[in-house]
Amino acid sequence: MRAAIVGMLAALGLPGVGLAQGEIRIELPPDTPFPAAPQFYVRAINFDPATAPRRVRVRMALDQGFGLVVYDSTISGDEPRFGTVKLLPENRDIFVEASVVDRNGIAIGTARTLGGHTGPRLRIVSPRGTSDVNFLSRRPSFHWSSAPVSLPPGPWVYELSLTETATQITRSQLGIMDSVYTYPEDLDANTSYRWKVIARLPNGLPVDSAVAVGPSTFTIEPSDAVVKTLLYQNFPNPFPAASSASTCFWFDLRTATHVELTILDIRGHLIRTMIPGVLSSQLTPGRYGRLRDLTSSGCDPTLAWDGTADNGRVVPAGVYLLRFRADGEAESVKKILFLGR
Repeated sequence: MRAAIVGMLAALGLPGVGLAQGEIRIELPPDTPFPAAPQFYVRAINFDPATAPRRVRVRMALDQGFGLVVYDSTISGDEPRFGTVKLLPENRDIFVEASVVDRNGIAIGTARTLGGHTGPRLRIVSPRGTSDVNFLSRRPSFHWSSAPVSLPPGPWVYELSLTETATQITRSQLGIMDSVYTYPEDLDANTSYRWKVIARLPNGLPVDSAVAVGPSTFTIEPSDAVVKTLLYQNFPNPFPAASSASTCFWFDLRTATHVELTILDIRGHLIRTMIPGVLSSQLTPGRYGRLRDLTSSGCDPTLAWDGTADNGRVVPAGVYLLRFRADGEAESVKKILFLGR
């Protein structure tokens, strides 16, 4: 704690001379910026015992003349601890006045000091910048800082919100207790987001909440991000094979798009619709057809074909066509050789 020690009021040349010799010590927190909800002690030292029991009154104001008072509290005793429940205004000088009051309610000494300058309640640390910020990880970390507060009304509890700039879809994480947070879910690659943080005090007032908005967008560009929309050759081909009774379909999407994946006979007649069907036709960027916990191996059974048509019947052995369509991309066709069952 830092202390502001002032003797008798008369020693300051201020009006209202005290009636009993004594010393007032205001012990303020050393934080810079000054806390939004500080706790501190005021000690009344060497006052005449005849003035007991005494009380201490503390006022905080935004001006030296104490015309704009934002806190006023009186507590009994010579060493009371004061604390604010309502947050002090942001980015303002805070002046502190402590008065000792005797048993008859008469002020017998007053001390004043500049407590400090409050900062913003909440501010963005990273990511920040004047243009789009790129992340290599699908689970980026976010960092913000908040004004120090005492308990109560603290601690701060945070809400982190991410909004896709294209769709305006927002996802939020609640109940965050730390000011450094790694997002717990994979975000979509090649997708631009905006972010903001809301800080609330569970023991404070609704007006004491704060919002900070990231100054720029950010984009997820992981090292394994898809750079091209592509349909791969199915495997195994021909099938069935010793390794699998079905054949697997892989494709990559560079951007969110509408997708159709169908199986045709050699004359172009529709045999089986894979997408839409096993998956929605509106898909996000990414790699499809792999095992869900891997990115470059295995076969997702939802995108595997066992040789049956949409009606559930097994088709004759022969050559079939796998047709892939994605908005804004050329149609791709791969040949499938089905050996029959």
